[in-house]
Amino acid sequence: MNASRLSACVALAALSLFSACERSILTGPPELRLGRSECGECGMLISEDRCSSALLIDAQGHREHVLYDDIGCMLDAERRGLDGAVVAERYVHDYDTRAWLEAGAAHFVAGDRDSLQTPMGSGLVAFGTADAAAGAAKAHRGRVLDYTSLAAFRKTWMEERFGKPGGGE
Repeated sequence: MNASRLSACVALAALSLFSACERSILTGPPELRLGRSECGECGMLISEDRCSSALLIDAQGHREHVLYDDIGCMLDAERRGLDGAVVAERYVHDYDTRAWLEAGAAHFVAGDRDSLQTPMGSGLVAFGTADAAAGAAKAHRGRVLDYTSLAAFRKTWMEERFGKPGGGE
């Protein structure tokens, strides 16, 4: 094989590798390293996986996971805005199985904060089944919500407790 043909083959192989890497878009739940991963909202190390959550954000074509120690932290961060990034995917841990769930498919419980303790005291947890969520809601004097209702619930609770952003009541 002559030198020019070898150079062309090497260049073609490099181009193929580069384009294959470029097509690989980050998707799916993150890797959570308990005691090492930091909450993107409050900065605490995440030591409890049952209440943790994550956003996969896209900032001008760059995707990355942002982890949270409490579902309330994730909701608060998203409500305040993500510095121009958009949410591509949302994940929460099933409180019982500890498996990652897509937030849109999860069943959430907003429970009594004294009875259903979470890392930041939100009292918000997720379940993969409606039955599990209903049982937890009954046990913790709470209610079952879908993700959209949960976000509205958290916003109202935060505004009642801390006031509306910008000082309005």
